[in-house]
Amino acid sequence: MLRFVPRLALRAPLRLSSRQLPLALRQPALRMFLTVEPMGSYEQKIYDILKNHFDPLTLQVRDILGGCGSMFAITVESSQFKGIPMIKQHRLVNEVLKDEIAQWHGLQLKTKAA
Repeated sequence: MLRFVPRLALRAPLRLSSRQLPLALRQPALRMFLTVEPMGSYEQKIYDILKNHFDPLTLQVRDILGGCGSMFAITVESSQFKGIPMIKQHRLVNEVLKDEIAQWHGLQLKTKAA
């Protein structure tokens, strides 16, 4: 999984929210300001755990404190969440990652039924 980060340019760096990013990728004028940065090894570990357990349609894992591995933003869209309230979806993800979460400072979690 790759994540997109603004690339330095002559102008100020382009800052996009997660909702704006897919739209920006479809606009050639903005695409030149984006570069692809591979996930770190710990991000990849979390990604693999969630991928193997939930078989998600969409999965994003980002270390949001600059790569220190203490706070993550995770988005999971899986058919396994169908008919389950959001709080229970979050509990399922928390249960799968409980050993990892115990070491973290924080977690931003978004789940969705596919």
